[in-house]
Amino acid sequence: MSSEAPALLALSDVASAPPALVGGKASGFAALTAAGLSVPEGFVLTTAVHHAARADGGRIPGSVAAALDRWIAELGDVPLAVRSSATGEDGADHSHAGQYLTRLGVHGSREARDAVVACWDSAEEGHGAAYRAARGQDGAVTMAVIVQRLAHGEAAGVCMSCDPVTGDRRTTVVNASYGLGELVVSGLVTPDDYRLTREGGHVVSFTPGYKDLMLVMEDDGPVEREVPEHLREERVLGDAHLAEIHDGVLRCERVLGRPADCEFSVVDGRILWLQCRPMTALDPQGGRHPPPAPAAGTTERTGAHP
Repeated sequence: MSSEAPALLALSDVASAPPALVGGKASGFAALTAAGLSVPEGFVLTTAVHHAARADGGRIPGSVAAALDRWIAELGDVPLAVRSSATGEDGADHSHAGQYLTRLGVHGSREARDAVVACWDSAEEGHGAAYRAARGQDGAVTMAVIVQRLAHGEAAGVCMSCDPVTGDRRTTVVNASYGLGELVVSGLVTPDDYRLTREGGHVVSFTPGYKDLMLVMEDDGPVEREVPEHLREERVLGDAHLAEIHDGVLRCERVLGRPADCEFSVVDGRILWLQCRPMTALDPQGGRHPPPAPAAGTTERTGAHP
């Protein structure tokens, strides 16, 4: 591994690193930090480690493994999220959403090492390769990996700084459901849908979701649980949280210089931001490009199991 390329970087330091070193998803944390938003504590295992591992049979180099153990110990005895951050992922042209692995509820160094290798392996497997081929992207992908405290709160969701269907810049959109956000981003639940005015953030429409399931963190990891019936028709987000999310996604748009697509979690009443990327299907004038046909067999790649 090159002595000039760092093996690990705190998420708070990714703004000074090139995307080729930390990958697209980790670069999104630089946008969140620049926007002044709160993110879960964590770090990035850089693409330099993936390069070195490829030359050593896919194993984490010994010196890096020792450093990884120390960084994980500093995060404390808490469940972790281990997420891919491939070069090109969450970029301005292609999101690669769901093509590479996320593993939730990881505990300790041994599980974290296994999860890192599993993320690397997902770069070589059929899902990601088929996605890239369908979009004319040839060649191998190099992957950084994010390790951070798992934000397991009472609700989670996604927000967009313009309407993702029409491209209308006068509207921001928030989708949310109970528990961890993976069921929302994977389409396994129908979340609440809130439409807000860009100016002022006033709620102009609310469509309740079909929120029968939620993903929650238990001792053995994330599991699916039924949502109590009396909560299924209730709004997941109150006005104060909606106002904060609306303000946050517009801040991200200003940092990115184009419409933003973000993920968030509500933890003990606080909004934590989990991801920030450009919206990829919009043209500069505000319309929406028809998305390319998905690669055959693509699915959400999450390490969460019921």
